[in-house]
Amino acid sequence: MNLKAFFTFHFSFFTSLLLLAVTMTACTKDDPNPLADSTGDLPVSVTEMLFPVEGGTSEFTVQGGTAFVRSSEGWVTVTRKSGNNKQSTFVVECEENTTNAERVATILANLNGSFKNITVTQAGPAKQEEGEFTFRTANEVAQDMYPGWNLGNTLESCDANNLFNNNGGTACETGWQPTMTTKEVIDAVKAAGFKSVRIPCSWICGHVSGGTEANPQIDAAWMARVKKIVDYCVEDGLYVVLNDHWDGGWIEVQGFTGSTSSFRAMTDDEVNAKIVTLKSLWTSIAEVFKGYDEHVIFAGLNEPFQEYNLFSSRHEVLTPILLKYNKAFVEAVRATGGNNANRILVVQGPSVNIASTISYMPASSLPEEAGKLMVEVHFYDPGQFCGTFDASGDNAYYYWGNGNHSTNHNAGWGEESYMQEQFGNLKTAFTSKGFPVIIGEYAGLQRTITGGDQAKHDASVKAFYQCVNEYATNNGIVAFAWDTNDVAGLGKESGSSTIIGRAAKSVVGQNAMDGILAGVAAGQWMK
Repeated sequence: MNLKAFFTFHFSFFTSLLLLAVTMTACTKDDPNPLADSTGDLPVSVTEMLFPVEGGTSEFTVQGGTAFVRSSEGWVTVTRKSGNNKQSTFVVECEENTTNAERVATILANLNGSFKNITVTQAGPAKQEEGEFTFRTANEVAQDMYPGWNLGNTLESCDANNLFNNNGGTACETGWQPTMTTKEVIDAVKAAGFKSVRIPCSWICGHVSGGTEANPQIDAAWMARVKKIVDYCVEDGLYVVLNDHWDGGWIEVQGFTGSTSSFRAMTDDEVNAKIVTLKSLWTSIAEVFKGYDEHVIFAGLNEPFQEYNLFSSRHEVLTPILLKYNKAFVEAVRATGGNNANRILVVQGPSVNIASTISYMPASSLPEEAGKLMVEVHFYDPGQFCGTFDASGDNAYYYWGNGNHSTNHNAGWGEESYMQEQFGNLKTAFTSKGFPVIIGEYAGLQRTITGGDQAKHDASVKAFYQCVNEYATNNGIVAFAWDTNDVAGLGKESGSSTIIGRAAKSVVGQNAMDGILAGVAAGQWMK
């Protein structure tokens, strides 16, 4: 090799090493290309994070390898917690907001040339309360609430192993269905014709960041996320029913039996301990929503002692415990004062079963006078049509209602006359005495039938939803359709109760929606 070639080769080799070193140095910093936008399909656990005005910390993960991140604003700090060839975990720390308004930052995640933006929104200082609102009676409010819709399988998603810890995070929102709840999703719910949204929510399961079991501290970021979704609804003029859902079974199951494997009667001390926790939880929630008007309604529980194998024969003996919990919930909310002193509240009947609620929890046993209280039951009859019992195979009901039967798979019970009787009994027991009833959940399965009569099935679904809403309205009942955002299930014989496709932000369960609107049009409040 001649001298010129020698220097040319070594200069080129040295330059290559220098460029490689610079590239490697750049890649060791959490500073991806600042000009890059969100490209590709980088799998991050969240795309939106919410923080209260006080700030706080949260986490997110990036699947696929060791990713790199950068925050667009100094008040948001991102630190890698762990990273390997499978995923990276980052801790996000948000400073207290001392500005006069809500603020937004962006976290840019980078992995192998793919980028994803995570939006960080922090609340601004609380607006000064405008004073106490005037609240109408429960019956007056109920007349403006129907029809209702459930944000199902969303904020209640949780793992029962996460009781009293903070392993859930905002990623729970897509644990059981794929779509984050945006304002556009709620706008679509309103556009479809719904007047109220029931928000099933977990708190104890996966969202406790401190305190004790007696006095759990709900994670601030989770509370802010729930509040944000409530705000979407209220801004659209929708009523909200916010509850403590199954929540890992901490009270729905463990509040009525000392063992989850077999029934064991609760001791007084065990019941009293649950009451302390329930009051602490609802005090925290009520304080956050204290400044809201009558559009926000609280529901203490969801389906108390509903688990069939443990409780099916024990509704009567367990109702006295439920009455204690209902009373504790009402007392906790009222004690926070302000608007909560007059807010409409919802208490649940035993196993939210219509017959048991009428028999064992009469209006005279309710913890508050008429005008401030609603009673909740659920309606999934017949289960073979609604998807709760023998809803597949030869035992499934594909056809429901007079004139919609085929050669087989017909509803053998639970049709129009049964529904009218059930709802009429609720009117006699509660609504006629000033306590409106909500059917917190009901559903019929929309199926794609192979080897059957699709037209008759479609007509059955429409008829079911129409009758629920017409008969409910006639008897002073507000019905909330259960919706799990399982769009794919609509194309299967196993079926789905999905009405609003959240990704498309439009109606996808048209037969159900047509039935709801027809039932509302045909019904007359307290006929």
